[in-house]
Amino acid sequence: MKRVCLFFAVGFVLVACGHSCFAADDQPLTRSGPDGFVFCSDSARDQPVPLYVGFCKKHQVGTLNCGEKVEVLSREGDMLRISLGERGPRGQRRTNLVPASAISRQPDKFVPFDNESGVPVRSPDCSQFLARENAPEGFVFCSGGKDSVAVYHSLCDSHAAESVACGESVRVLSRSGDMLQVTTPPHDFARYMEASTVSQQAGKFVPFDDDSGVQDKGAPDCAHQPERNVIFPHAIYSPNPEYSEQARKKKINGTIVLSLTVGVDGRAHDIRVEKGLGYGLDEKAVEAVNRWKFEPALKEGQPFEKEIKVEVNFHLY
Repeated sequence: MKRVCLFFAVGFVLVACGHSCFAADDQPLTRSGPDGFVFCSDSARDQPVPLYVGFCKKHQVGTLNCGEKVEVLSREGDMLRISLGERGPRGQRRTNLVPASAISRQPDKFVPFDNESGVPVRSPDCSQFLARENAPEGFVFCSGGKDSVAVYHSLCDSHAAESVACGESVRVLSRSGDMLQVTTPPHDFARYMEASTVSQQAGKFVPFDDDSGVQDKGAPDCAHQPERNVIFPHAIYSPNPEYSEQARKKKINGTIVLSLTVGVDGRAHDIRVEKGLGYGLDEKAVEAVNRWKFEPALKEGQPFEKEIKVEVNFHLY
């Protein structure tokens, strides 16, 4: 997928919100949980405890220090879902996962959050995730000298949301008429591509037809078939954001998703946080993107305002 990689702190890709992994999982949880304490054995005193997001596919996004107090919300397999008191942009509680063996009910000795602790037990459904992981691989096929092909948010979308480079690997979930539902890297959001642009083989075009084994959901019921001749906005100047001191101390890593409107002037307007990290990084991301400059969207050669979503990646190395 086309993107501009920036020095150590930020990457830019055009995306829409979807299932993905960020520095915290925003959840509409209202119940308060008991206090827990990060427990480190004598041999692991100098080793911080890893902090994760994503139960079905865990990503480490930070660390916790020995003795640190957390709020324990639930047990999920061999993990505990905890809260550090952060809230998302819409007031959702920010939660993370930590190994259950690293959190104690008492600060001075290890007492596990077992069945007697009163913490609810949850069993997340990973079936959709596994279906995507096991979907057949396809390869982006380009013709006519193109270096990328269009990707759409929905079957009846008239504007391309992003583009994927020729030869890039995707996962094919289903067919709907002349469109394929696919997952595209880096975050495996479900998107749509024209069936003529995805091949079963990398070296030559082999369509995902009836013999491919991909589920056929039938042609989409759209009021009209839109023209797909829009050039999406792209950043031409994207200075790095700064790391907040709070996030640096906590060693927070992850991705912020912002929605904004790119005007015909090439500037970002109406910037809103869709998925945040907290710890002062949301504000730093907005400040940085407010300075970005874009090539505006074009339709038949004419610029027009277009709402997009961008990612700002924060990583400490």
